[in-house]
Amino acid sequence: MRTWLDPRNNSLNLIRLVFALMVLFHHVGPVTQLVGEFEITPGESVGAWAVFGFFMISGYLITAARLRSDVGRYLKNRVVRIFPAFLFINVVTAFLLAPFVYILDHGTLDGYLTTGPTPISYILGNFFLYMNQWGIADTLHNVPYPIAWNGSLWSLYYEFVCYLIVGALLTIPFFKRHIWPTAVIFLGTCALRVFLPTATVYLGTMNGTLDQLSRLLPFFFGGSLLFLAKDRLSLTTWGALGATVAAVAIMVVAPHSGPQISAPLLTYVLLWIGQTLPSPRLFQVHDFSYGIYIWGFPLTQLLTRLGLADAAPYLVFCAVLFVLTALGAAFSWFLVERPAMRASRGKKNPFGELRAPAR
Repeated sequence: MRTWLDPRNNSLNLIRLVFALMVLFHHVGPVTQLVGEFEITPGESVGAWAVFGFFMISGYLITAARLRSDVGRYLKNRVVRIFPAFLFINVVTAFLLAPFVYILDHGTLDGYLTTGPTPISYILGNFFLYMNQWGIADTLHNVPYPIAWNGSLWSLYYEFVCYLIVGALLTIPFFKRHIWPTAVIFLGTCALRVFLPTATVYLGTMNGTLDQLSRLLPFFFGGSLLFLAKDRLSLTTWGALGATVAAVAIMVVAPHSGPQISAPLLTYVLLWIGQTLPSPRLFQVHDFSYGIYIWGFPLTQLLTRLGLADAAPYLVFCAVLFVLTALGAAFSWFLVERPAMRASRGKKNPFGELRAPAR
């Protein structure tokens, strides 16, 4: 009997929560300087692999969402899923966390609104997901990582680009009827990853954006490819084991591009875990992963500025950070994300039950 992922009873939200926690605790190292970074594959850290996991699951779920929605509804749902919580955390950072640190440093708020880079420019300059400004005034000059208030937000721009690409492609009936065009696109993104290093010298400032696209697009389209192929496949333990072995072999042979080339195999493994691993109903109904992802970094910076990194061991720091981030994520889900999604879907009560959707 062929088995596949049950769209209503799986542990993908739980897996995404694990990925968000991986990002959270990975960032503690560079932000606090308490521990170093740990790489899973050459050049790719624990946090990077968690982001890759997000993109694989998103590729699968977003393709499903596009195929069951018209383009207008699809785009509205994608905007409502990403932007409210993103804008809210930026407002919290610019007008609560950063001013608090400014007072610690200066004893007053005088000059905060006019000291560049300003909090207003932080909101407006980052409004469309692409992070043009990372700092606010001089609020990060007393921490070990003075580069960014929220170093997690960079990936959201690329994720939304993927949403737009899939939304456009699946508007074309040919792409809906056939799997091979998506397979060709996936292979094209892998080719970009393989050959981009040789073209770096010619690209100048474009190279940074293209490098990130070459890192992330294959994972998203690997997930998309798995959704389109789901009627031809079955999720089995032996299949997951074989996919794992094959993916590891590819990454050993091609360390730079192997992770991307392995994306469909790795997505298969994630889907198998999602089908096999039991999940508490709490996490099937509520998706806290996005809140964990976007709240963790600024709270890490705040705790570091308050001296916790100097006063407490790494594990104690992580425990305090986890509690605060979990509270922020719950606040984000129950008071920002879920109400926004319910309102966009015409629900009369924005605070009623809403099963966590694809993101």
